[in-house]
Amino acid sequence: MDRIDARYRTFKEKLKKLGYVKADAKKVNAVMEKIGDFGMMSDAGNKKIARAVSQAKNEKDLKSKLMKISTMAKGKYAEAEEDEVYQRALDAFQSKAKGVQNRPDAAILMQLRKFKDGTKDGEVRTDDMKKIKVKNADAVKVHDALMSVRAPIRTKYLQLLQKDKKSFEKAFKAILRVA
Repeated sequence: MDRIDARYRTFKEKLKKLGYVKADAKKVNAVMEKIGDFGMMSDAGNKKIARAVSQAKNEKDLKSKLMKISTMAKGKYAEAEEDEVYQRALDAFQSKAKGVQNRPDAAILMQLRKFKDGTKDGEVRTDDMKKIKVKNADAVKVHDALMSVRAPIRTKYLQLLQKDKKSFEKAFKAILRVA
């Protein structure tokens, strides 16, 4: 039964035009798993950014999509053109994360906080699903140093720590030197 009712076809075309097709939804959900919050005021805005990231072909295309979103709905999504939102979208676009990272225990800050309770050395997992061995004392120092700085600065360092093994080691050593 390959024949489709005309009403169903128009309905399906409207859904496709609006962007609610299952294949696209899977791509958007994959982006939302990498980075759940792009810094938009609403979940709808975050989903629009995730959809733009999943549809973008390159960085220039992503930038133009974000500019288009920022002018949508009479400025409702105006924060889409902010540098922080663009940087997070670019991170999601370039991310090679595998698996689900949007769980609270996958956040690097929560993984470092676990070391405050115990005395044993352990492992920390980054977005590329690599495990890095960390000494307990060093992890506690880095956690305390991150908690002592303001939220915007902390967020930048946490993104560096979370990204991949190479950037984790580089940022971890830099924070450890300061702490």
